[in-house]
Amino acid sequence: MIPSLQLTFVEEIALLALDDASGKRLPMPTLGFSYALAGAALCDLSHLGRIDTDPAALTVLSTAPTGDPILDEVLKVLAADRTPEPVGSWLGILAQRSAWLEAAADDRLVERGILRREESKVLWVFGVRRYPTVDNHERIEVRTRLRALILGDDLPDPRDATLLSLLCACQLAAVIFRGPESNARADRLASLAKLDLVGREVSRAIDALGKALLGASPMRL
Repeated sequence: MIPSLQLTFVEEIALLALDDASGKRLPMPTLGFSYALAGAALCDLSHLGRIDTDPAALTVLSTAPTGDPILDEVLKVLAADRTPEPVGSWLGILAQRSAWLEAAADDRLVERGILRREESKVLWVFGVRRYPTVDNHERIEVRTRLRALILGDDLPDPRDATLLSLLCACQLAAVIFRGPESNARADRLASLAKLDLVGREVSRAIDALGKALLGASPMRL
């Protein structure tokens, strides 16, 4: 088991996306989750000072290893392309690696002792891997903190603003923060979600891709 340090954004998104009891992923658009994981990786690298992000272009500031194998792999991908690309383009590129990001994050959470891996069979044919939590403290703590921000009037710190923005972009916030009180604060949640640039770009990219897919769909009579 590795030391229980602060979770990365990638790990937090992967963890919050799982149902506590079953270990299955909570209901949300697959496309949105893929972009949220990609955005989480960029947010991690930005907070570590490895990249600079703005809507026009993403710039690699340093290729020094972060010490996190997941983030170091993403950093290599970013550094390998010398052509400046906007954040939205990189989100699309990294979203194609979302299956790897999710699996790697789940493995890390198992190593940390936060999740346990169980193998089961569906109809004795398909292998299903689920990750029920061992110690739900990490997830309860972040959910409680974020819910308090939504229901209160305090401004979030940069890290919480980023996480809320990513959760809203992939529509996971609506699944996690339910109930009359949370619903009554929907406008505040939407405002908080706009505080982080990468989160806004994730939301914009998902919206643009959704409209493109809708436009490409044949009309049904």
